[in-house]
This record gives sequence, C-alpha cells and structure tokens, in this order.
Amino acid sequence: MLAVLAFCILPAGALEPVDLPESPETVAFNVQNNGKSVPVTLRQLEKLGLYRVTTASPFEKGQLTFEGVLFRDVLKLVGLEGEDSVVLRAVDEYVQIIPREDWTEGPLLLATRQNGKLLTRRTQGPTRLVYPLNDHPAFDTPIHKPRWVWLIKTLEPGD
Repeated sequence: MLAVLAFCILPAGALEPVDLPESPETVAFNVQNNGKSVPVTLRQLEKLGLYRVTTASPFEKGQLTFEGVLFRDVLKLVGLEGEDSVVLRAVDEYVQIIPREDWTEGPLLLATRQNGKLLTRRTQGPTRLVYPLNDHPAFDTPIHKPRWVWLIKTLEPGD
C-alpha cells in the first residue's frame, strides 16, 4: 500500500520505491573515519530501502535505470550525516568531494544495481553515485557532473 501511495505522489520518472531480491554480503566500500576502516556491505545498504530512477548520464548515452539507496540514508548509516561534505574515493584513486547541499537539495542515489542486476566492477560497481538529472536539472552542471563517482572504494568525512 505504501509503495502504491508513493508511486501516486511522486512525479513520473522520480525516485520510486522498489522491491528486489536480497543482495549478498559483498563489501560495497569502506568507511574511513578517525583512523579506522569499516566495511559496508551491499546487504547493509539495501536494507535501507531500494529506490529506482531513470535518468540521463553525463558519461553514457540514453536513459539509464538504476536501483539503489538514498545517499543521505547511507550517510546516516555510517554516522556521517552531520558532515558539511564527504569524500568519495574510487578504486582508480579518482576523488570527489560531495557537499552537504547535494544530498539535502536532491535525492542522490547510491546505486547498487542497474536494470535490477547488481553492479559489478565491469559495470562500474559495486556502487556508484547517481544524480537524478531528469528530475533535478539543477544538477546538470559542469560542477556536478564530475561527482558521478563509480567503483567507489572509500567514503570518508570531508575537511
């Protein structure tokens, strides 16, 4: 009933709740904080509640459909919700600072799946940060586009 209600309230193409089979205990990324590294699994993430969004990507052609969890919920899970920014570091050492206004002004998605299938290294996973450009065109800027981070290795507090 809640999913039906949410579907009716959200505009077409917006993030919508979705129910998919349980994910494995695969480590999605590590949280680096106060000199400690704590692994976060796909199962832990997806228990926060899955959402689906179809959006354009600044790096791929066409409309892409992703499933994942709200980035703000991930930050609560790992105790970083009070930070002014967080740092995402990819496997290839690509680094982006994500400011608080990004996750408070729009529903950023930490994608764990694409078209219902778990993301793998081959498909830029196990997690990638997705900005819903179709529903939030204010994110479709040269400043925000580099913040689409994939192959995420670590999440840590910003400076």
